[in-house]
Formats: sequence, structure tokens, C-alpha cells
Amino acid sequence: MIFCVHTANAYEDCMIFNKYKLTDIKIEDNSIIDVYPVVTIMNDKSTLIVHPLKAGQTRFCLLKNNKDVVLFNVKVDENGTYIDETDGFDIMTLDIPDGVYDFEIDLPPFINGNGTVEGLNNG
Repeated sequence: MIFCVHTANAYEDCMIFNKYKLTDIKIEDNSIIDVYPVVTIMNDKSTLIVHPLKAGQTRFCLLKNNKDVVLFNVKVDENGTYIDETDGFDIMTLDIPDGVYDFEIDLPPFINGNGTVEGLNNG
């Protein structure tokens, strides 16, 4: 089994999504990971969250579009969470490692006691 695909930080949640409805999730060892659908307003159920619980290897399968069985291999260790890529599915981590996006958010403008607006960046 090759895990050279998508790597998240150790015990980091991942999202798996595609354009079809995903149903009937079965996990081989549910003490290692938890997998559950994200339900949206449109109720399309095309997105899953994979939540690692402890180190180990397991698999999960699901039905895509109520007919195609899709299998994912997952390995969780102290260095990361590894999920095999599968055609037609995108995998994305939910957490951003520290230091990737260092930025500050400007405070919103406000009206002072004199009735003038402060905090606008007119540059």
C-alpha cells in the first residue's frame, strides 16, 4: 500500500469532496478514524470530514451516487494523516499550519464623538 498522496498534519481533520452524493459510509476500524458527511442547505451530501482519532491504518468505503463503491486507505501516525487519492475526489486539510498566513485584520472604521469617521484607509 502506497501512502504518497495527500498528507495532513498529525491528527488533522480533512475534507473529501466531489460532485456526487456520498452515502453508506463504512469504516473498517472506527477507533482510528471517524468519517461523517457535511450536510449543506442544498442537502447534497457530497462532502465528508475525516477525523483521525489515534494512530493506525484503516480503510473506509462509501457509495458514490448510490451505485459506485469507492475505497479510501488511511494511515494515521505521529507525523501526519495520509489518505490515498481517488479519481474524482478532492482532499483538503481543514487546519492551516502555523506561520502559513501571518496577517493582521484592520479594525473597522467608527464614528467618533465629533461625528467624523475614523479608521478609514484612504491610501
